Amino acid sequence: MSFNKLYIVVGASNGLGHEFAKHVSIKNKTIGIYNKTKREGNKNIIYLKVNIEYKKQIEKFFKEKKSFINKFKVITFINFATYKKDDLILNIKDKDIKKTFSINLFFNIFFIQNLIKNFYLKKLNIIIINSSLGKNVDAGTLLYSSSKISLESLMKSIVIEYSEFNVRCNTLVLGFFKSPLWNRLNDAKKDKITKLLPSKKIGKVSNILNTIKFIEKNDDINSSLIYLDSGFRSVKI
Repeated sequence: MSFNKLYIVVGASNGLGHEFAKHVSIKNKTIGIYNKTKREGNKNIIYLKVNIEYKKQIEKFFKEKKSFINKFKVITFINFATYKKDDLILNIKDKDIKKTFSINLFFNIFFIQNLIKNFYLKKLNIIIINSSLGKNVDAGTLLYSSSKISLESLMKSIVIEYSEFNVRCNTLVLGFFKSPLWNRLNDAKKDKITKLLPSKKIGKVSNILNTIKFIEKNDDINSSLIYLDSGFRSVKI
């Protein structure tokens, strides 16, 4: 078992983030960042509480963990954390604007800034998690969709500015997947969503894992938008 690679997984206590962190930590050292619910894991995973809404907490994380992270040659960063609160434009509150953009966009910028600044001599693999829901604009989705669409510009800027320093950045655009969060939905809701999809199939978490492995093994994959949404982006809602 080699520990040349480190995974930093944000949103590692719930949903897809937890499933991913649990899987990659079987054979790799992993830092799982959470905000509310701590999970127990195997000996290869370290769970750390970080409130990702605040820049100072991000800076504190890097200050405390810089020497540990420096032990690894390859660092893969994946952020599964997201925030979504739907409301019509005239009803949107300032606090909702701040929280949505702090979690969905600003955190990614601040974290990646620190990652590149501190570890640009390493091989950095940045995978941005986006959502087909963010691209499928509907009434009430302004904050979520606008914060998510901005992540495409972030990816392209990283690639243009830092690819020559061994930094790669790609985006996975996800749809609906069989996960603990999916299992909480009632049967009527599951049936409604499934019928919306052109393929009539809900995604498997294993497909996310396999796609990330494929990206990591192929250095030519850079600045790519990869859809794993069962065709949801083509659905009009």
